[in-house]
Amino acid sequence: MNCYFQFQYKWCSDLKALIISDVHANICGLEAIWKQEKDSDIIYCAGDLVDYGPYPKEAIQWVREHKAVCVKGNHDERVAALFRNKDQLWNVSDEERTWAHDNAQKLDEGEIEYLERLPYSVAFMMDSIGYSMQHLYNDYETIPSLYHFHQFWERQTEEPIRSMASKRMIFGHTHRRNIHYLSNDELWMNPGSISYRRRDDPSKEAHYLTITDGRMDMKSVAYDRSPLLQVTMSTKLKLKGELDVALFFFG
Repeated sequence: MNCYFQFQYKWCSDLKALIISDVHANICGLEAIWKQEKDSDIIYCAGDLVDYGPYPKEAIQWVREHKAVCVKGNHDERVAALFRNKDQLWNVSDEERTWAHDNAQKLDEGEIEYLERLPYSVAFMMDSIGYSMQHLYNDYETIPSLYHFHQFWERQTEEPIRSMASKRMIFGHTHRRNIHYLSNDELWMNPGSISYRRRDDPSKEAHYLTITDGRMDMKSVAYDRSPLLQVTMSTKLKLKGELDVALFFFG
C-alpha cells in the first residue's frame, strides 16, 4: 500500500453520517441513496468514485457539491493515471477500450486533479469513537484478527485518534457490505458498493451504511438502472470483462 497518508480530524457528536463506497460513476444509485438519507449531516466515501460506470463527471460533481469526505480508491488512481498518458488514452482500439478509457475521456483537468488530491486515509472522531477510513486493507484480504487490526490502526492513525478506547475502521473495495467485530469496541465495516455486487451476489440494489449517534445501520435501496443500461449500450467497450459486467449489473 502507498505509504502516504493524510489525516483529517472531525470532532462531532449527535449527528448522522452517511457512509458510502465504490460509486463507480453511478449517479443514479448515488441520487437514490440521497433521496432516502438527505437528513445526513456528513457524508464519508471510502473510494472508487469512477470507472466501471457511465457517469464519472456527474459522480465527482455530486460528492464535491455535497462536501463528502472521500479517500482515493484504486480505480480513481487508475483513471487519473490514464488521463495523464494521452497516447494510451486516445490511441486505443474498440477491442481494447475499457471503462477507464471511457471515464478518463469524459473528465477534465480539474476533475482529474480532484481525484489525484484525494488522500489515501482519513481519520476522524464521531460520538466519542475513533474512525479510520481507507479504500482497502491488502488487495481483497480482510482483517482476520485483533492483532492485525491493531497493527493496521497504528499505521493509519495519529493521536488523539490512535489511543481512543472505541476504534472503527471503514473500508470499501470488496463491494461486500458488512460489520465485522473483533472485540466489543473494535471493528471494521464496509458499506458495500453503490453500483454493483460481486457475481455471487444477485442483489442489484445500492448498498450503504448510516451511523446515527454511534449506531450503525446496514441499508440498501432499489433504483431505476435503465439510464445506466441505455448509456452503456451506446458506449464502445471491449466485451469481455467490461461490457458484459456492466450489462449484467445494469440490466
